[in-house]
Amino acid sequence: MDLKKGRTAFLIGFLVLIVVWMIAFGSRIADLNRLSDEYDESQLTISALTATTGALATEVVRAGSDAAVAEWAYNERKWIREGDHRVAIVPLEGTPEVTLLLPTPTPEPENLFRIWWELFFSTKP
Repeated sequence: MDLKKGRTAFLIGFLVLIVVWMIAFGSRIADLNRLSDEYDESQLTISALTATTGALATEVVRAGSDAAVAEWAYNERKWIREGDHRVAIVPLEGTPEVTLLLPTPTPEPENLFRIWWELFFSTKP
């Protein structure tokens, strides 16, 4: 009878050890999956940043060239090139200057009922 109790105790201890080992193994597998996902995400981020760095380096080199500066001055700053003729519109004498009057918008008074309604029924806590 004593031998049977020893076998039972050994079997129960062995099963407890296997269950503990399986729980530890499962947590390690979960950590492996999480870390693999983070590694893949970081690799995507690294490749995107590398591509951005390359594009920005190319843009810096292009922006430093004389052709890019001349193109920027012509398109953005409206400078003229040699051979271009600047056109300036001069009004006729005696023509009254037209002043552009922009109406200022008047703010509408806020409806207090609407404010309270929005406060109690439309906002989330």
